[in-house]
Amino acid sequence: MKIDPKNLIDPNLIITEILVKKDPKVFEDYLKEAIKEIESLESLKQTEGEKIKYLTERLEFSLDLLDKVAKTPLNFATSQTLADFFLTQAFEMEKIAETLPDGALKNLFLESAIYLGVEGEKIKQGFYQA
Repeated sequence: MKIDPKNLIDPNLIITEILVKKDPKVFEDYLKEAIKEIESLESLKQTEGEKIKYLTERLEFSLDLLDKVAKTPLNFATSQTLADFFLTQAFEMEKIAETLPDGALKNLFLESAIYLGVEGEKIKQGFYQA
């Protein structure tokens, strides 16, 4: 079998083209925009009751997990993973809670999201490590 050199691509050429390219939009930016659009469409589909139910379930689960974390000494890797989880939960809860109408329930979920975020940062900084 004969290989035609026209069909071969120089891998260094591809890398330099990517590095030299002056396009301000990289794949990560496109991905972030697509995820935002999907999330906005999904949040529009949810009714207020579904949002409240979802936020309540997330809050209950996160508080139960936080209670267990406070009673258990953690190593570095576990604490980093749990911290990331709590920070993600806080961000997600805050984003959904902001779409609720103004009132005590909205404030409760927003303050709970702040609390989870603070606890996530404390875990990340090693407050619960052994």
